[in-house]
Amino acid sequence: MAPNTSSKPSHYTRGSIYCQKDSSGFSSQITRQLSKVRFAGRWKILTAKSSRSYIFITILVFATIGGIFGCATQKNQQNTLKEQSEYRRAMELQEQKTSKDIEDEISKKVPEMTAEGYEKSGDDYLRRDNIGMAFIQYDKALRLDPKQTGIRNKTGHLFLRRGLTEEAMREFEEVIKNDPLNAPAYEGKGMVFIARGNLDTAKEYFRQAVQLDSKRWQAHTLLGIIHDRQGEFAVAINEYHNAIKINPNAGILYNNLGMSYYLKGEYEKSVEALTTALKIEPANQTFYNNVGLALCRLNRYDEAFTAFKKGGDEAGAYNNIGCVYMKEQKYEEALLAFEKAIEIKPNYYVKAHENRAMVKEAMEKQTR
Repeated sequence: MAPNTSSKPSHYTRGSIYCQKDSSGFSSQITRQLSKVRFAGRWKILTAKSSRSYIFITILVFATIGGIFGCATQKNQQNTLKEQSEYRRAMELQEQKTSKDIEDEISKKVPEMTAEGYEKSGDDYLRRDNIGMAFIQYDKALRLDPKQTGIRNKTGHLFLRRGLTEEAMREFEEVIKNDPLNAPAYEGKGMVFIARGNLDTAKEYFRQAVQLDSKRWQAHTLLGIIHDRQGEFAVAINEYHNAIKINPNAGILYNNLGMSYYLKGEYEKSVEALTTALKIEPANQTFYNNVGLALCRLNRYDEAFTAFKKGGDEAGAYNNIGCVYMKEQKYEEALLAFEKAIEIKPNYYVKAHENRAMVKEAMEKQTR
């Protein structure tokens, strides 16, 4: 399939790679499911750059907040303001008791007017991703029993999801005031500092969390993410191993471990960890694309192509391999790969067209 060459593809997005002429910054996109305390998202790490492009590697992480490790764009800021406005409107409805429909829905879901009943109802709304109604239920529970630390921690995480870091911090600090040894609250404060971009302070709180409760695998994972972000890959690897000891059946943790090995340059170990991730989640396309990246570094291009194909489709696999060739300045091979991708999906595969244009431009410069 490919000559004996080694390279990183230029950019990985949604199961395929595309080459970028220019890029900057460090971005994050997180999705959440707080009720199960299982959080997955996508983390793009700037790993290298050449005169023409930057290289990004996709790492899935567990987290509870959006915008981790990134400056908000104008669009993101507008979305956050919109979400906050919606949230505050929901609070006004709750405070003023003006929505009979909401009250009727609450009465159906809460058989008992107790803190536990409201918490259970809030959890149910959260499972359906109805954050506004979940908050209302938790707020009612706290009015009945303000010292319910578990509910207050959940409320803090809801504030984080809305980008309201000051409100979230107050909730976590209130928990610690009533329960100084509450590990989840220290973990929550660490997440607030991540949202504020203060990674070193975040690490301190995550360390406190694991000191108080050695089973806080989420805190170990977040420590690993921060150390990866700071280029301390050996420390990150150790944190992911700690998380895996606690939660050995989470494919996402092996994925993170594999990508830390990748960034550290230990590609055999990267493939091994990513292969384990795929054994746990054999349908995860991101894992396939990540193992494809690692296989490319080992010159195992046929296997990499197969992995890329499983991570998307045949056109995407050709595009990915084309980006690998392009990084190695194997322009003829890259051109053939991009043209193959276009042949398979002439109208859909826009990135292959862009990549082919970049290759032709590079080839012209090379012949001048």
